[in-house]
This record gives sequence, structure tokens and C-alpha cells, in this order.
Amino acid sequence: MKVLVATEKPFSATAVKGIREIVEAAGYTFVALEKYTSHDQLVEAVADVNALIVRSDIVDKAVIDAASELKIIV
Repeated sequence: MKVLVATEKPFSATAVKGIREIVEAAGYTFVALEKYTSHDQLVEAVADVNALIVRSDIVDKAVIDAASELKIIV
């Protein structure tokens, strides 16, 4: 399972570290996309992820359509 944390406005370093530890302890792959500057970067990043964690980013139809393996958005 691959978990993507995607934020235009980054989470605190402590929060990202905690999320990474939990994800990796569960045996999953952790990927971060922080401070991205275009919607296209998010669309590209979700292509093969199973879970998406966002802060206040907009997850629209284009993002969901591009994420064929996506099971959950938090």
C-alpha cells in the first residue's frame, strides 16, 4: 500500500514525521508531496497511491479520476 501526504501548505515537520512513522510501521510506503505549485503535480502524484492525506487541498474530480488505486482520502 502506498500513502501520499500532499499539501500545498506543509504540515509541521513533527506531524509529517509522526505520519511517516505510523505508515512505515504498518509496512506501507510513505510519499510526501509538499509545497506543490500546480494542480497537475497533485494529479500526477496520485496515479498509483492507495491512500491520500491532505490538509486543506482541493481533491476534485480530476484528482480522483487520476487515482485508479485510491481507496481513501483523509
